Amino acid sequence: MRHTLKSVYKARYLYLFLLIPFAFIALFIFYPFLRGFQISLLDWSGGNRTEFVGFDNYRELFWNEPLLGRAVRNILILAVAGILQAVGISFLMAWVIHHIRSAKSKYVMRIFVIVPSLIPAIVGYLLWKKFYEPEGLVNRLLGLVGLDFLQQAWLGDVTVVVTAIVFAGFPWLNGANTLIYLAGFLQIPKEMYEAAKIDGATSWRTLWHLEIPMLAGQTRILLLLSLISLLQNYDNVFLLTQGGPMDASVVPGILLYKNAFLFGRYGYASAIGVSLFAFIFILSLLSMRLSKESGEKVS
Repeated sequence: MRHTLKSVYKARYLYLFLLIPFAFIALFIFYPFLRGFQISLLDWSGGNRTEFVGFDNYRELFWNEPLLGRAVRNILILAVAGILQAVGISFLMAWVIHHIRSAKSKYVMRIFVIVPSLIPAIVGYLLWKKFYEPEGLVNRLLGLVGLDFLQQAWLGDVTVVVTAIVFAGFPWLNGANTLIYLAGFLQIPKEMYEAAKIDGATSWRTLWHLEIPMLAGQTRILLLLSLISLLQNYDNVFLLTQGGPMDASVVPGILLYKNAFLFGRYGYASAIGVSLFAFIFILSLLSMRLSKESGEKVS
């Protein structure tokens, strides 16, 4: 015990520096969560009148909310599609760039995947909203190739609106994820490629039995980080449809927004936010643990 206290005293200045980030974490993460949890126990419409209702908001959310099932289903569909886009496409792009022989071509391809990341996502989704209009680019292209029977109001049809949201943002280039995979490819020893070549392994067998297993650590981390980000995502849905038509594309974030800012049910909206935060926080802890294990394996 005395040895521990002595060590802490010797490193007291380092701990003082750590107080600053911990203070920001407490102020901007833990306090809002605790305040949100407090509000979730109230019947509060934003005025002076508040009534303590305990866990009634949570009971209403999980047992009586008619849109909860649809919101969860939609966010899971968008999350799975988003993971395939953010991880699968990034891995494919990194694999292609890694196996390009020309150094100049590799540089050009890196620029190609990074530049789209510099464009704000809101700009891209607003463009896709224009593309999906009845006289927009998507229907025009379908008409040009003779697929007029597929033309429709993509964001106004309850049967295809979620699919339309999934395809918005094509070709789904994620520069950061691609660079992470590229760094992983560079860590694969050349001797392993040479051994695979001597054994007569084809490009497909090398990919399946060498490259994918060697990049498993990066894949696990990117899967979890993408899942955490996508489960709390609602900005693309809000920009494209605001949860419509007829709540067909509603997600938990839209449900929270409407209850808070349209219906004035801040207590109920806080219950939605706290439930979502708690689930994402658990996934964040899992992500950090896997990240640590992956780092230990690499080292």
